[in-house]
Amino acid sequence: MKKIKNQILKRVQDDKRSPLVSVIMPVFNAGHYLVPAIESILNQSYSNFELIIVNDASTDDSLMVINSYHKQFPKKIKVISLNNNLNKGGDSCANLAIEQAKGKYIAKMDADDIAHPDRIKLQVEYLEKHPKTFLVGSQAYVIDKNGDIIGDKTEPLSHKEIYNSYLTFHPIIHPTAMVRRNLSKNKLFKYKVKYSANNDYFTFFSLICKGYKFANLNERLLYYRIHGKNDTFVHIKEKYLNTLKIRLLMITKYGYRPTLKQIIIGITQTIILTILPERFTAYLYLLTKGIIKKEEVVKNLLNFPKLLLLKAQNAQV
Repeated sequence: MKKIKNQILKRVQDDKRSPLVSVIMPVFNAGHYLVPAIESILNQSYSNFELIIVNDASTDDSLMVINSYHKQFPKKIKVISLNNNLNKGGDSCANLAIEQAKGKYIAKMDADDIAHPDRIKLQVEYLEKHPKTFLVGSQAYVIDKNGDIIGDKTEPLSHKEIYNSYLTFHPIIHPTAMVRRNLSKNKLFKYKVKYSANNDYFTFFSLICKGYKFANLNERLLYYRIHGKNDTFVHIKEKYLNTLKIRLLMITKYGYRPTLKQIIIGITQTIILTILPERFTAYLYLLTKGIIKKEEVVKNLLNFPKLLLLKAQNAQV
């Protein structure tokens, strides 16, 4: 930690005029992966940031890990520790962090992922050069419980491509997202917490429908960890139903204009959802999340329950 501290002090002198970034990290029972997640932020090449960690009443050693880093970096790390679990997912915790944030930009970070050292730097540079862009994400590597790369997540780059993708899948990898703290002069960004899950999809989808500009960088700036205990693997059918509700709402209330191709894909997904048992629905959901690729569907069509099991095998930690 002493080495990290010295590196941060040196970089702070170089970044005094750079905009402050508030990195928000909700935590619930992530003690096993928390150290590399926190250190990946502390080791950023961009130093003008604050890290706001919200401990959602974890029952493992997460709070102990958080406090040990807070003690070492009291000016860099803010801690919000809840005695009772919000039971509303990470986006409610993220809103608590946003309320305390002072940065010009808000960067989302998950407690089990690892950020590339240049993540903040490259995203700040992009937003500074593109003042009309509200959100910038990136591509990501997919890693297992041991940190080994097992795949990648690739998303569309331009605003138009992102907009045209929103009805069929979520084209923003949530823990790569950096947004402007202010939606407008007098209004702060906050997540809309309406559903039991998928509120990031709901929030970002509604914003892009309102005309906010999005982009994804071509670089892979996150190591997205799959270990079977992610929220991604919990209540998948319920989450997929939420996704369908959100899509319908965006068309009927927010004025989203889907292409014919999107409509066909959406209808197909809905039919599959109602016909297939949950284990098959889980596979479809992971496909739309970009965790499982289309090529794997075709190659393993008759054996995809086994493939799904292999993807989630890291649950046994």
